[in-house]
Amino acid sequence: MAKTKRGKGLWNVPSKGRGTCPICLSTRIKLLYTVTNSEGKQVTVCKKCSSVEAKVADKAVNTVNLAFRGKHRRVLNQQKQTV
Repeated sequence: MAKTKRGKGLWNVPSKGRGTCPICLSTRIKLLYTVTNSEGKQVTVCKKCSSVEAKVADKAVNTVNLAFRGKHRRVLNQQKQTV
């Protein structure tokens, strides 16, 4: 496979598939894997968190409005302590 074709499917995904993992709260990481929580809802997570159980996936934090730069770093650190 040519190197120019690798990851082409990620070009159409917002932020090229990168974001903040809702379980481990790692920032700017590729969110390519899905995990199902106990309610049957699917959550997109990073590679490290792809093998978690449903109980752990229930503790996932909503990261839609969570920024990772500047003044928002304090909010991220507070959420890491509660998880």
